Amino acid sequence: MMSIRRLAALSFVLLAAIGAVSLPVWSQSSSLGHGLSAAAEARGGAQVADQGSPIDAIESNPAGLTGIHVPVLEGGAIGVFGSGSFQNSANTNGRMSGVVGAMPYGAFVRPVGDHGWDVSVGFTPEILMRANWRYVDAPGTAGVSYGLQTNEDEIIAVRTSVGVAHTFGPKWSAGAVLGVVYNQNNLNAPYIFQQQPQLAGLKVLLDLGTHGYGWNGNAGVQWQPNSRLRVGLAWKSETTIHTHGDANGSASALFTALGVSADPTFHYQAQVLNKLPQAFDTGFAWRQSPRLLWQAEGDFVVWGQAFQQLPVALTGGTNAVINSVVGSSTLLDAVPLYWNNQTALHIGVESPISESTTLRAGYSFMTNPVPSSTLLPMTAAILQNSLGVGGGWTHGRLRTDLAYSLQFPASESVGKSGILSTEYDNSKVRLLLQSVTLTTRYSF
Repeated sequence: MMSIRRLAALSFVLLAAIGAVSLPVWSQSSSLGHGLSAAAEARGGAQVADQGSPIDAIESNPAGLTGIHVPVLEGGAIGVFGSGSFQNSANTNGRMSGVVGAMPYGAFVRPVGDHGWDVSVGFTPEILMRANWRYVDAPGTAGVSYGLQTNEDEIIAVRTSVGVAHTFGPKWSAGAVLGVVYNQNNLNAPYIFQQQPQLAGLKVLLDLGTHGYGWNGNAGVQWQPNSRLRVGLAWKSETTIHTHGDANGSASALFTALGVSADPTFHYQAQVLNKLPQAFDTGFAWRQSPRLLWQAEGDFVVWGQAFQQLPVALTGGTNAVINSVVGSSTLLDAVPLYWNNQTALHIGVESPISESTTLRAGYSFMTNPVPSSTLLPMTAAILQNSLGVGGGWTHGRLRTDLAYSLQFPASESVGKSGILSTEYDNSKVRLLLQSVTLTTRYSF
């Protein structure tokens, strides 16, 4: 019979293998508001007042680290499956490809001494946005169209962090985490210049990739007035990331429309400035009975400050025609976003049905932060209602949790788009996402 230690090691190897095969998570979600552990996912994302999960404590409320009294290693992976449709003047049924992928993450927590201190290290995702659409490029300025195209957009940020937490008597605990954030951005799609004076409204095919580093921190407190109630409050800072890379592309359809016979290809060095929002969370965990634990949480995510514009700087341009029109080998542009602040509510319940098995369920509602004026299929983070279910099993020192989440279908329509030129006027986007999360925890 396989030992517990060998079983734990095998579980973590399998999680790492899943992530190595299909990284990153193929998700259209703009926020990790449903939790990272399978337990939090099943509870609808309620986690700010929870204790026990190193992953959730690091990302949500570091004060929760104090509920861990032995060294604990936790690893997780999430797989996302989605579908979507897009309609505009050139498309009646543009499609988002079947979305299948996985993202691994993990954390380790260890108590230090006998005075209520815990320390942590972790590797966790900060934001996962990926969309892979295929639809006909609608004619824009000068009738320019690149025909049937793949429209792929990706913004991914993962954090490597260290944290510390401390218990202040029987009722209070606090913690903080500081991390380095790695950000990767990729865009492969027809690109419409928005603010560059000589090119605004004109369209090219663009393949852009950048990456870079930033840092952020988060902190939180928990208050437990009695054995049945725990209240949590947490905050995460804004993250600013300067990324660098390359941009390649072609202005073939534009040159043809303008009667230009020169080589339409180009290359630039690219810089993209990304900002991830600060967030505030508060909630409670209430044990109604030995077999019934309720958790509720409210979130406020300040997208309104972070996602106003996405500045893009292209330098060292190689196309002589474009350089002569602009008067420089440098292009400065910015993609308008103008997202709104987002509020969210998470409610979850869990019940142990035996000494080794726990069942969970939860619901989440998040307001839509994306205004219709800048809505694109690739940035349509419009899903609002989510339902989660799952269970957990304990075998000796090994704990395994599994969750399924359904983000119910949502659709948004655009009248007059704020995106130049007219390609996205009178358009409509519809999305649905499902996810499966697996978490394995081993207590040493």
